Amino acid sequence: MWSSVALPALLLVLGSTYNVWSLNPDDPNVCSHWESYAVTVQESYAHPFDQIYYTRCTDILNWFKCTRHRISYKTAYRRGVRTMYRRRSQCCPGYFESGDLCVPLCTEECVHGRCVSPDTCQCEPGWGGLDCSSDQSARATAILNGTQHRPIYGASRDTVLFPSESQLSSLYG
Repeated sequence: MWSSVALPALLLVLGSTYNVWSLNPDDPNVCSHWESYAVTVQESYAHPFDQIYYTRCTDILNWFKCTRHRISYKTAYRRGVRTMYRRRSQCCPGYFESGDLCVPLCTEECVHGRCVSPDTCQCEPGWGGLDCSSDQSARATAILNGTQHRPIYGASRDTVLFPSESQLSSLYG
């Protein structure tokens, strides 16, 4: 019935139209919330109508037959809108969806490392700093050789400057 080309093409179109992956609600990086949505339903209700019936009476002109009315009900159907609720999974703040996983997001690229939690890089050996861009091997060599100087702290707690030889000679004579 389906050709060998048509079925895979149909699956490809359906897969790209709908989200094939779903997040695991047990994943610690997945948060969920309740979401409301509207559904059109057919609902039954009691529809009132005027029912005419006849009884015997003393009305000679109508051949002793009188007309009476009563309200009766019959089942009718109408379209209605019903609000339903479902649990929706999404990545927690600081994470983004990649396939069926919630992956941490680092606003600064981890230059020599990888993002392990929101805005937290795990640096490769020999690298440091918030974004793993500081070469720690040069600093370690200076410490081992005894040539490291007292650091001068910059405006930010993450900025450490080491004085040049001319600055050192002016400080220490």
